[in-house]
Amino acid sequence: MKLSSFCHILSRRQLSFTSTLFAATPSPPPPPPDQFLYLTDLFSIFTALSNNPRNYKALTSLDLLLNQARHLDAATSVLVIHALSQLNKLQRTKSLLFNLRSQANLSPYFLYSIVIDCVVKPGTVDEVEAFWADIFRPSTIDISDYVIYICKFGDADDIRNVSQRILIGGSGLRQQSYVGLIGALCRENEGRLAMEVLRQMKSRGLQCDDITYFLLFRCFCRRGDLDEADLILRKMVRRRYRIDVCVYGSFIHGLCKSGKFREAGKLFRKLIKKDCFKVDGAELLLLKEGRRGIFQLNCEGVVPEVMAYEMYFRSLCSAGKLDEAEVLLKKMMKWRTVPEICVHGSFVKGLCQAGREVDAMRFFYVERKKGLIQVDQLAGFVIKELCRKGKVDDAVRIFDETLENGGFVNPSDASNCLLAGYWEVGRVGEAERLFGSMMSGGGGGFGSPDLLTYITMVSGYCNQGNVSKAVSLFGEMVNGNIPVNGRLYEMIVKGLCDDGRPKEAHMQLNVMIKNGHLISFRRWKTLFYSTFIGNKTMVSHLDSEFGRQ
Repeated sequence: MKLSSFCHILSRRQLSFTSTLFAATPSPPPPPPDQFLYLTDLFSIFTALSNNPRNYKALTSLDLLLNQARHLDAATSVLVIHALSQLNKLQRTKSLLFNLRSQANLSPYFLYSIVIDCVVKPGTVDEVEAFWADIFRPSTIDISDYVIYICKFGDADDIRNVSQRILIGGSGLRQQSYVGLIGALCRENEGRLAMEVLRQMKSRGLQCDDITYFLLFRCFCRRGDLDEADLILRKMVRRRYRIDVCVYGSFIHGLCKSGKFREAGKLFRKLIKKDCFKVDGAELLLLKEGRRGIFQLNCEGVVPEVMAYEMYFRSLCSAGKLDEAEVLLKKMMKWRTVPEICVHGSFVKGLCQAGREVDAMRFFYVERKKGLIQVDQLAGFVIKELCRKGKVDDAVRIFDETLENGGFVNPSDASNCLLAGYWEVGRVGEAERLFGSMMSGGGGGFGSPDLLTYITMVSGYCNQGNVSKAVSLFGEMVNGNIPVNGRLYEMIVKGLCDDGRPKEAHMQLNVMIKNGHLISFRRWKTLFYSTFIGNKTMVSHLDSEFGRQ
């Protein structure tokens, strides 16, 4: 459902207040006691303006309503700004933005996101900066500051969105912001987009450091895009970057990711070969075309043998080549080369992802009997993966056995995994009992609750349709000064909308904005459209309520 449809539903509740406005009453009406009543009247005007943008009576009524903007909360103000922007009423939008900053004391980054993603959405960065400076003087942040903020706290869509906006054109960013943006894009496996940002950065005369080139190289390897990875590697070599174990490990992973297992094996054997050929520095800078650059490099002494085995083994596991990985592991153990525990964890993860949970448990028990590795840490990997697959009873048994044998499993991590597992299979009673044990510290080896514990419980209640319990638990967190985050607020807002409680959802959305838990306007729009507009329960509730009045 589009915003215009939502406006139509709200505008069906025709109040005498609206009729008075369209009669062009000279004095402003009293402040509306309810934000939803205000929106009802406002959107009836927006509906009229969407049909005729020059409707004099509607514009007069709109200005009278906007005179009361000081009475609006943050959530209502953002919605009104969104609607005004769609109607291209920029001067009225400026006034409301300035009021929002003055009255609600919101984060300047969130306000900047409203400008760049809502008000000046089609424009360049320079137009965004000019609009921002026209409202907020002196300006506390600029586009470079905003980019750093999004790179730290935004999700993948936020980062892609701001990157595409930067590429439209304009004065560009500071070097630090370009580097941060490229790194964030690489973190989200957006290598192609990161390369476009790099090209713009270089076109503005800014230099890229070696670490950024490595992040690009690793990103393409994770994606299995070996041709791009090879091009970046050649640039790294020309820049005399020190090719180390991270580079070789990333490329082996890329080869396995793209199904080039023969080449991956060839590179592995080259790394463990005792008499690797040597090349001098001059030859090193001139890698030949037609052959992957990494096979032309001197790897003598670069990668310790045990690390070569480990990175090849983990790459095979990630690609689902578990039988080959098991053979390699046995060879390592035969030579008394004991790998790090994370290597065994990779094997357990691969087995569970392949649906071989029984084999994963058998592997755990065999390794525990051998006594060659830190089996307590391996138990943590097994518990985590079994819970993800819904095998909670098996996970509980391994947890109990480990404690009975005098072992130690991180109590908080294990408890949270078990808790999520219970919710995954719908065993609400057991999840509540486990949560109670964690809250009371009643023994059993369970850890104390942390933020992830509460997120799991609130999410579980919301998914089960028990919104009242989710809201109650969330309230206990707030009252107990337990840190909350945007993810929790989103669950509560969506849950309340699903439960047909729009005013409470609106209140929580307002608190979420004021406390800085809503990162950007784009996130607000996604949340708003998926709950207040795209939610059939919510819309039918509004429709029936307004139809009765």
